[in-house]
Amino acid sequence: MRHPAFVLAAAAVLLLLPTLVLGTLISHSSPQNLTWAAQFAEQVRAGILYPRWMPESFDGLGSPAFYFYPPLPFWIDALASVVTANALLVSHRLAVTTTVILFLSGLSMHAWLLRVSGKRTAALVGAIAYMAAPYHLFDNYTRGAFAETTAYAVLPVVMLALRLTLEKTRWGLPLLASAYAALLLSHLPTALLCSITVIPAYVLFATRAPALLLRCAAGGALAIGLAAIYLLPAMELQPWISARELWTSFYRASNWFVMAPERWVDPDTMRVIGSIVLAAALLAAGLCFALLQLPDGSGRRELGFWLALSLACLILIAGLLPWFWDLPLVGKVQFPWRLLMVVEFALLTALCLTPLAGLRRIVAYVFAAAGVALVPGAVLIVTDARARIEFTWRASGLDQHDVKEYQPAGYKLAGSRYADLGLEQLKGTPVISCSPPARTCRADNDPFGGLRVAVTADQPTTVTLRRFFFPAWRLDAGLLLAASEPLRLVSFTVPAGETVTRLDRGAPPIERWGLAISGVSLLLLVALVIRSSARG
Repeated sequence: MRHPAFVLAAAAVLLLLPTLVLGTLISHSSPQNLTWAAQFAEQVRAGILYPRWMPESFDGLGSPAFYFYPPLPFWIDALASVVTANALLVSHRLAVTTTVILFLSGLSMHAWLLRVSGKRTAALVGAIAYMAAPYHLFDNYTRGAFAETTAYAVLPVVMLALRLTLEKTRWGLPLLASAYAALLLSHLPTALLCSITVIPAYVLFATRAPALLLRCAAGGALAIGLAAIYLLPAMELQPWISARELWTSFYRASNWFVMAPERWVDPDTMRVIGSIVLAAALLAAGLCFALLQLPDGSGRRELGFWLALSLACLILIAGLLPWFWDLPLVGKVQFPWRLLMVVEFALLTALCLTPLAGLRRIVAYVFAAAGVALVPGAVLIVTDARARIEFTWRASGLDQHDVKEYQPAGYKLAGSRYADLGLEQLKGTPVISCSPPARTCRADNDPFGGLRVAVTADQPTTVTLRRFFFPAWRLDAGLLLAASEPLRLVSFTVPAGETVTRLDRGAPPIERWGLAISGVSLLLLVALVIRSSARG
């Protein structure tokens, strides 16, 4: 195939055609995807290249979502907004963006498979299979996992960059730094899982040479520096939000082990995951039989590596090594089955490396058994997708709201996780209130959550603004900000007399440090690119 990009683009359109026609479908994450995409793109169009505060979230109280949520997926969507002159509704634009990302995942997988196998047809078929892999589609249709879908597109680039770095090609190191940074900026749980499974395992499989190990480590360190603009605030500012909501019992890894159905908190999801895991295990078993038929050689060795990796990840997903999920940070990835991305990547790579002609009949039988095992999961995915399509078709619009973890620390949460964000206690709260009452107590809206405040008081007065408190808020009059109790709103005290000030978002010190480190890392990357170009 001379132009595989056209085939992959057509495959992406066909796989996500319902969303392109109807717009974003209702899913687990569609409420926040839609509200964040709308606000993020609006700020980018206004010239704010890295929006962090979402001013319309929580009924205008605001949310620091992008101090903590990775920006790359929404940068891509904002670019789509700019390119289309914001002509599309957010729901349809997000569907287009997701389709583009799915297409990019096919392109990146095609490049990886072509490099490792040298087989053009196998690389194209494998790339389409990667796009249509069951967990990949489950992410798109049921979960609405926009960030994780972006990580799908980046993972093959990271692995390709690793291979090029290990082969000492001139563009390997700068590509590795850029790709791994993109993975960190796409979806942090996936980046963590890849960083402790497929990435180090592949490096150690490919080489023991200290110079090459150091070269790969340098690329990873530079990538972390490039992503520091996101990573540092995300790590250091968590005490200011309700981050505990990210790790409640619902998200405990042990509640999602495939081999522990008595603890499943969402049986419907786990039936799909269980079917995918069983099919993947059988496919790996069939490839193991094929491996035994192959003569000794480097191809057999690499095939063995990808099979071993996929089986190791399946063991972890099943919960057969539960202590693994108690390791520092690992338990915070929430769902063990996020590793299915690595499993699908590894198995498709193994399939591309396997010469299928002339294999024994038992291999075909095991492959057929894998197909049968996948049927229940595939039926559940299709049935669920159909229900979501029908709901979106009938609905006049989808719900849009933020999620509890981005409310201020100490805010009294109420109700169920998604339906009730505890905002009823703030209904009727004015934009500004002064206690004791002041002669003038006025606030006018500025763009993107800011306020112009005017207070004239005969005595010191406490001013409370209808904005959730976060340490990025600043007043240009040098007044000290605090969080009101119990609603955790922006509050400050003005002296007697007239006070005119402006509430706006500033950069906390940790945000400035992240920007500085990323800036220096970017200069190093540019220098590395120039050096690589000169070597050519």
